[in-house]
Amino acid sequence: MTRPISQEVQGFVKTLFNQGCSLRAIQKIFPDLSVSVLSRYRKKFLVHSKHAKPGRRSKITTQNMNYIERNLRNGNLDGPRGVQCYLAHMGVQMTLRNIQYILKRKGFKAKRKVKTNFVFAENRKKRLVWAKRHRHLTADDWRKWGFSDETRVNMWGSDGESFYWTDRPTELMPHQTEAQVQGNGGGVVF
Repeated sequence: MTRPISQEVQGFVKTLFNQGCSLRAIQKIFPDLSVSVLSRYRKKFLVHSKHAKPGRRSKITTQNMNYIERNLRNGNLDGPRGVQCYLAHMGVQMTLRNIQYILKRKGFKAKRKVKTNFVFAENRKKRLVWAKRHRHLTADDWRKWGFSDETRVNMWGSDGESFYWTDRPTELMPHQTEAQVQGNGGGVVF
């Protein structure tokens, strides 16, 4: 049961609620009314209204967030660093950690880029010529050859893992792969 207050004060409080004033602002006008009493009257007066979402407003607007999501999916923005550059261009300063937090809250996850073999167009031609030149060899002839791939081993630090951000499983797109050269080319031993 709410504490009864005069009809005149109820009318003032109702108009202030309709104008969107907060409980604290109304309490400053009527210091003899507690926040709990004002809260009960707000429920009584504004039964079907939606209350403002509590907390601080996001720095990123809905339109900007939609743009960021779309461009992360198609590869135009390169992860949180690209989002940070875009937001700085829009006049919003945010740390990388906050951007990662927002992306994770939206369902995005960082995944490692899939490494694929990178073959130059000129090397493709050389490989084809070499294969055509040696296609007549038998299995016994191939056993006489030894192939060396000269695998490069990194002793210290990482190989520079690259990541992409996505929120749904899709077929691999070009921005989700990383072309690499195997070792330093390799060679053949006779």
